[in-house]
Amino acid sequence: MQITGPISTAPETYPAAGLGIDTTHIITELASVKEARALPCGSVVGDLQGGLTFTDAVAAALEARSLNGWREVHTSACDTWTIIVVDR
Repeated sequence: MQITGPISTAPETYPAAGLGIDTTHIITELASVKEARALPCGSVVGDLQGGLTFTDAVAAALEARSLNGWREVHTSACDTWTIIVVDR
């Protein structure tokens, strides 16, 4: 079967779909490694400064509890959050 006509790959031809992130639930302050270790699984920690608001020790404790590590997430408000998900 031959397809006639152009195939459009313009973004407006695709339905808006995807997972959103509720930035009001992102934990933005952790004072110690003890606090990082006490977080329940499923916690999302992050900031708008590339993760730099956390000490190296806190960041390492979070990385030890994450399967995917730090990643950047772009919000609909055009903010770029650096987040890590505590999943172990």
